[in-house]
Amino acid sequence: MLRSTQAYCQQLCDKQTLDFGIAFYSKRFAGLAEANQFREVIVEDAGKIPEAYEQAERWFSEQGLSCFRWAPAGGRPTPELEAYLLNRGFTRQCDTVMALVRWGELGRNEAIRVLPARAMRAAFAKTIRSGRPSSPEDAALMAEAYGQRLDDPQFDMFVATCDHDPAGHCALYQVGDMARVMDLSALPSFAGRGVDRALLGHVLTMARRLAMKNVYVQVPATDAEARALYESAGFIADGEIIEFERDRPAGS
Repeated sequence: MLRSTQAYCQQLCDKQTLDFGIAFYSKRFAGLAEANQFREVIVEDAGKIPEAYEQAERWFSEQGLSCFRWAPAGGRPTPELEAYLLNRGFTRQCDTVMALVRWGELGRNEAIRVLPARAMRAAFAKTIRSGRPSSPEDAALMAEAYGQRLDDPQFDMFVATCDHDPAGHCALYQVGDMARVMDLSALPSFAGRGVDRALLGHVLTMARRLAMKNVYVQVPATDAEARALYESAGFIADGEIIEFERDRPAGS
């Protein structure tokens, strides 16, 4: 899972190895956390944590950027590193990794069409603008970043439409013999209409046709609804990943 995350980051970023980890960075997407983060962090000596932090902060600052996320190697921070980051404006984010152990049957929903985002870029952009972003600027930046991702042959994004309107999106990302379900999102105005199930069923059908040996998804540990959906499709919990997101004022 961590290997696929690194590959996913490199779709948007350059990278630079520092003494205690790898800086992934992008001046084009300076406001995106996924494009400006410090990953594979290893600080074996707790006394070196301030040095690691100051080096990362200085390096990103020299590029005219901010480091928005820290990701410890193996997804497991030491207690000392966690305490240090929490005291410096970071929030702990815990995700559950789920592995597909059986091909579940989600059924078909004739009211929902699922089509490749490459052929429906305007509809896909609408799902971004109407979804999670907190501001028009965030939406524009995310749409631009996804537009770049759509050109990667390993990344297949799909758009769901309901009553001819864009209703959500979901991606299947392939790294070697592993497939990863990513960015499953149904717009709030279509809640309860089975959009998320239709999208998930579509990408899992694709993974099965591609004979992917391993299929995973990463969901927030606190999202019981999402976890239940994936369990109904044949996933089980298979570990957790802990990262740290820098707190930012609303709209920044």
